[in-house]
This record gives sequence, C-alpha cells and structure tokens, in this order.
Amino acid sequence: MGKRLLLVFVLGFALGAGCGGGGDGGGGAGPDTTPPIITSGPSASGIDHQGATVRWSTNESATSVVKYGKTTSYTDSLVSTSYVTSHSAVISGLDPITLYHYKVYSADEAGNRVGSSDRTFTTGSPVAKFVDEAWDFFEDGEYDSSLARLEAAVALEPENVDALEGLAWTYLYLYEFSACAEALEDALGLEPGRLDCIVAAAFLYQATEDFESAISNAESALGMIAGNYVFSHDSDVTDEDIRYSLILALAGTGDFRGALEEALVLDPAIEIDPDDPGTWGEYSTFEEAMIALIEALRDQV
Repeated sequence: MGKRLLLVFVLGFALGAGCGGGGDGGGGAGPDTTPPIITSGPSASGIDHQGATVRWSTNESATSVVKYGKTTSYTDSLVSTSYVTSHSAVISGLDPITLYHYKVYSADEAGNRVGSSDRTFTTGSPVAKFVDEAWDFFEDGEYDSSLARLEAAVALEPENVDALEGLAWTYLYLYEFSACAEALEDALGLEPGRLDCIVAAAFLYQATEDFESAISNAESALGMIAGNYVFSHDSDVTDEDIRYSLILALAGTGDFRGALEEALVLDPAIEIDPDDPGTWGEYSTFEEAMIALIEALRDQV
C-alpha cells in the first residue's frame, strides 16, 4: 500500500470515528431525560386572611404549577406555561384563619417534571382589615358602616382591643351609651392604660351623668397626656374637650370651685372669684356665675 493511500485511509477512519458514524445515520446527544431541580422553596409569603404568594426556584427554565387545598387532595391549582427559573404564584379567595396544604411542580421543555413535598400555611384573620375600614368610615361620618365592620371584627376576635376601642367610639358617636360602656369595659379590662379608651370613658360618663366616673377618667387621661392631645380619628377632639368634660362633671357634683380651677387652665383670663360677689357680674351667687361661665366656655372648646 502506497503512502498516499495509507494517509487517505487513516484520515477517513479518523473522520468517521470523530463523527460517531455507526451506520444508523443518527448524530448528536441523546434525548433530555433529566428533570429540573428545585433549588429553593417552595415557601409561602405575604399571607393574609384570604391568600398568599408561593415562590420557588429551579436550576433550569421550567413551567410553574401550584396545587393547593384544605387537605392533601389539593382541590385547586394555578398553572403558568412560561419557562422561568424564578417561580411565583399568587393564591387568592381563601377562607380566613384556615390551614392550607400546597405543593409545586415544574416541567422543562423536554417534559421532565419535578414536584415538591407537601407544605402548609395558615391564613390570617381579617380583623385588622375590618378595623382599618371601620375607622375610614368613622372619619367620613358613616357610623353605621363603621359599626358593621367592627361588629364583624369582634365576632371573629372578641378580645381584639383595637376593634373594641373602635366599637366604643362608634357607639359613643351614635349615642348608644349602654353598648359603648360595654365595649369600653371589655377594652379596658384587657388594656387598662389605653388612653383613647379612657378619653372615651370620660365623655361617656359625663354624658350619662355618672360624674364620679367621668371625673376619674378625665383626670386619668389628662395625667397621661404629654403636651397636647388630638384624637387620631377626629381632630376636633382635643385635650381641651377632655378638660371641659371634667369641668362639667365637677359642676355636676356641685364642686364649682374645682370646676373653676379647671376652667382657669382653659382660660387664665377668667376673673371670677368664689369669695368676691363683685366678680359674679349680674349673678347673685357664685354657682350661677359658674354655670354661665361653663356655658360660655362651650363655644371655646
């Protein structure tokens, strides 16, 4: 065999071996049979009273499927056919305060699928949302709508102090004093030092002529306030209103001298002297002069 013929033979063999010839006409790598790998998750976040977001990651682009339900039967599912490595699914329309099971699946473009183990999360209570909505209605003067939200909140969580406080103030503005007193009793029983509840109690007891209770709550509230007080849900309610309620309650018990002391805090320019009839103006008694003064103060607070 000549050298030229040998060289052609060797090159032909090398090329044939390099191309993976084999007589079946096929070439390249075999089919993809490897499923994706879940590299993180799945986990549930952003959980509220009616939903959650489930997230997980895969090592290659794949579809996203979340199956979920109240048991491992997984009665519902969410599907995305987009091929991604970062997966996210928002579950909504769930029942509050309920345990849910879920698991996830991802399939690559070759159809290889991976699934997770069962996971769980528990939806929250809608109470906070109800309370926020109730205060919005309250601030708009829609007290019946506020009341409906708060009653729903308290039905779910009878010891939720935020809901009880809102209920008390709403009942107060609706002049439903017995219901207001009950809500305040429950709220202050759970949190005795809650300022806004003490303020509401001062107003309630003054309005219902339980003057001793009104005095006690008004003095407690004023003692707790550092500087000026403005009720966060009604800017017209200030520390001056609390003090005026105290003045009314003191006068209601016949303590006009005490009422005068508090009135002087509101208006230091007051010149009435309980022992000087010359300062009573057109009135024959100190008490009559004080009643007129208290009426006049009403327009100042």
